[in-house]
Amino acid sequence: MVLFVWNRAPAVIVAVGTALALYLTGVLTLRETLSGFGDPVVILLVALFSIAVALEESGVAAWAGQLLLRHTGGNATWRLVAIMGLAAVFSPLMGMNGAVVAMVPIVAAIAVHTVTAPSKLMIPLAFACTAGANLSLLGSPVNVVAAERIDLAGAGPFGFFAWALVGIPQVIGTIVIVVLLGDRLLPTRRPLAVDIPTTTASFEAVAPAASEVPVARLGVRAYLSLAVLALLIGLLAFNVVPPAIAAASCAVLMVLLRVVSVPVLARSVDWSTCILIGAMIAPAVAMSKTGAASLLGDRVVDGIGGLGPYAVFIGLFLVTAVLSQFISNTSSALVMLPIAVATAGDLHVAALPMILGVALGASTSFVVPVANAVTLSVYAPGGYHFGDFWRLGSVVSAWAFVVAVVVVPIAWPF
Repeated sequence: MVLFVWNRAPAVIVAVGTALALYLTGVLTLRETLSGFGDPVVILLVALFSIAVALEESGVAAWAGQLLLRHTGGNATWRLVAIMGLAAVFSPLMGMNGAVVAMVPIVAAIAVHTVTAPSKLMIPLAFACTAGANLSLLGSPVNVVAAERIDLAGAGPFGFFAWALVGIPQVIGTIVIVVLLGDRLLPTRRPLAVDIPTTTASFEAVAPAASEVPVARLGVRAYLSLAVLALLIGLLAFNVVPPAIAAASCAVLMVLLRVVSVPVLARSVDWSTCILIGAMIAPAVAMSKTGAASLLGDRVVDGIGGLGPYAVFIGLFLVTAVLSQFISNTSSALVMLPIAVATAGDLHVAALPMILGVALGASTSFVVPVANAVTLSVYAPGGYHFGDFWRLGSVVSAWAFVVAVVVVPIAWPF
């Protein structure tokens, strides 16, 4: 944990080094040390990255952006709402990392077309992608990790769209906050250079009116990618097969249908995230095997357990949210989830709401740009400084906290 917060070495190196240290010191066997790299969570994430790039390469994302500008380009407020709404729709379907990668060049082109400072649009884009990730299982690696932990705790399977009970009010509130406060709390700056790929080339020339922006027709590959995405959602929503099998099958189908090639898929996968999660499963196994998770759970119960499970839930959320400002949200979730399960056991309450407290806390990384790949992705295109995120991010984080502490105990009682 200290090495993660110290931030002198890449998180993936710290994670792999920790796993190796646990093996070399005899805490874990070789099989236990490497078990994370074959974990269904890692397989699922690789497949999701593949599906996200297929949607982008087939032109679906660019087509949606063109449609957005054509119908909202004349009104700045509605344009902002539409950008955030589209990002919030893409995020649960493509994953928040895939959504922001697809949307950044589109939003940059919209900023050029409408003569708008990109700094007024990029943070709202990132916040919408992050909030929208809580609409489905696919939205974030944290959701995938938490869903597996829920299943292992005997409280699953957790529904594909069950996250939306929290995600819908979080997305709506985030959009309202940005519309009301964004103009005052966001800076006006020139961005660093950002590439606008050919799929968004129709934005590049400033047209006389937004209604004149041409909307490209979707090709066969786009329709095929949407069909495969619909198949994936159906398989996951009805729990036909395990999520990793469903996603891997659909990724293979994208290749067989020639929506995207294998080399493009290989380049699209965020291997550092996959390796990070695979390696961090080893410390989670060690915490359970050695009793460290139970010991930390006992300390949590001793400290605030007397105030009841609701107070413990709030404590887990806040601790994880703070950690997520300094280390990646996935890392903070993997560290805190065993503690949440052990704490629930000590209190003799349901593990599900405690796990969700950690997962939602880990997703509340709006205040600083470095702990979240989504906020990092908009940092340069928006021309931001490090301190530009906390003003609006603090308000959005407070709303995420309110939604979590109100919705979770009602929807999933202790």
